[in-house]
Amino acid sequence: MMKRLARAAAAIGILLLATAGEAAVRHIVLLQSLERGNLSLDYFTSSFRVALDQSAADPVTVSQFVVQLSGFAEVPEQAIIDYLRSAFANRPAPDLVITTGGPAAAFARQYRSQLFPETPLLFAAVDQRFLRGSPLASNETALAVVNDMPGIVEDILHLFPQTSTLFVLSGPGPLGQFWHRELERDFQRFGTAVKFIWSDESSLAEILQRVATLPPNSAIFYITFGTDAAGGAYSEEQVLADIHAAASAPLFASQGAMLGHGIVGGRLMSNDELGHVAANVAVRILNGESPASIRTPPQTPAPPVFDWRELQRWGIVDSKLPPGSVVHFREPGVWDRFKWAIAAARR
Repeated sequence: MMKRLARAAAAIGILLLATAGEAAVRHIVLLQSLERGNLSLDYFTSSFRVALDQSAADPVTVSQFVVQLSGFAEVPEQAIIDYLRSAFANRPAPDLVITTGGPAAAFARQYRSQLFPETPLLFAAVDQRFLRGSPLASNETALAVVNDMPGIVEDILHLFPQTSTLFVLSGPGPLGQFWHRELERDFQRFGTAVKFIWSDESSLAEILQRVATLPPNSAIFYITFGTDAAGGAYSEEQVLADIHAAASAPLFASQGAMLGHGIVGGRLMSNDELGHVAANVAVRILNGESPASIRTPPQTPAPPVFDWRELQRWGIVDSKLPPGSVVHFREPGVWDRFKWAIAAARR
């Protein structure tokens, strides 16, 4: 009898210890700027979630909500807020809210009083232009980026000094309109040396026709493109593939996730690195650090990186690349491919 009581007491003790040691599940709300199909944000989110799983001590649930829906001329923002709040009715508020991209950051700032105002907020993968105008609150922090769009134009002129026309793809949506306004000011530094043509009011079919018939000494600069002027919604992978196939001029962009999708390269933003840094900041907040104490310097583009296949297509030799450039997708030469067979034949 005494032995049975002792075994029962031991079992209860083990059960209590296990219950006390159970990790609490943390909940993150991830506000996405755009639906899936945006290479940069999709790549960032994937990198972030992998790094979060690897570094978080407790289980973390991530719920994603899109704030800029495809196919809507005007996004029903209050309806999104109401839906988000109803999802957490009768349950604790999330432990952390994270925004990805500019539209989600602007959305969270506008509706902060309704958007779990006591919950820490991390603005991630957002150009610092979207955060200007008001300081961060004590329970907010940011992982901003400095997209160097004029630097990409300088890369184009470095590789193709005769470039006189730049066709800029920015799309007709709110994000495209934002970048059109910003970059018109930034590109003034090039004066009349380069003529900038914008794609805002064009359908994808019209854009493909335009890139196929650009004048000599042209280049293409892809900024963003989720929907076209005809109301069609497209994934960036599809758009870049179609443009690459039709283009009569080299294609450039500013985001590292687009390398390998037809762009030549240049000083690109590392979306992978951004995801890892964001996961680190998120874990620090979940572990109890005050967002106000976490001030991460804005991320700048990485050293120049290029796609060897595109360099070959447009006749760019390695000696023309900026110092410190990294070249990816280089195909092995004859010796590298057949060196073992050649060596064996010599024996």
